Amino acid sequence: MTTPANPSRAPRPEGWEIWHDDAYEVAAEVVRGFARAVRDPHVPFGARGVLPADTPVPVTLLAAPMFDAASALVSRTIPQCNLSRIVHAAQQFRVVRPLRIGQRLAVGARLASHVVKANTDIIVIEVTAYADGVPHVEAVITIAHSAAAAPDVDLDAVADRIMLAGTGPSDSDTYTAGGTLA
Repeated sequence: MTTPANPSRAPRPEGWEIWHDDAYEVAAEVVRGFARAVRDPHVPFGARGVLPADTPVPVTLLAAPMFDAASALVSRTIPQCNLSRIVHAAQQFRVVRPLRIGQRLAVGARLASHVVKANTDIIVIEVTAYADGVPHVEAVITIAHSAAAAPDVDLDAVADRIMLAGTGPSDSDTYTAGGTLA
C-alpha cells in the first residue's frame, strides 16, 4: 500500500519563525458548519447534499489555525506569558487566492513588531496560510499583553470594548439578544 502524497508538503518558504505543516484541512462539513454559525450568505449551509467544489470558503474559518501559530510565537516573544492577560486587539485578513474545499494548509507566522508601553506588550504578528506551497490567505494579528494589570481587571470586558466593528463582542448571548454590555 502506498502512502498518498501530501499536497501541503511543499518546501517551507523562508522568513517564518513558526511553521506548521499540515495545520488545517478545509473540509466541506466544517465549511458548512462555520457558514451556518456566522450566517454566511455565500455558502449554501442549509442545502442538503455535498457542497459544490467551487463553494466559497469563508476566510475567517482560518482564524483558529492562524491564532494557534500566533500564540506559539507570543510564547516565544514574552517569557512567562500569562495567556489570561492577552487581549486580541485587531486582525486583518487578505485573500491572495481563494481557498477551496479539500485543500490542506500549512501556516507560517513571524513577528512584525513588538513594542512595550506602560508595562503592556503590543505585538503584531503576520500569518500566512499556504496550499500547495502557494500563499492563499494573509493575516495581521495585533494583541496586547499586560502582566502588570491588576487581577481584578476584567480583560474580557476590555476586549469587548476594543473589538473591531463587525466582529461583535465576546459575550455573544448579550449581543444577539440586543442587550448592552456593562
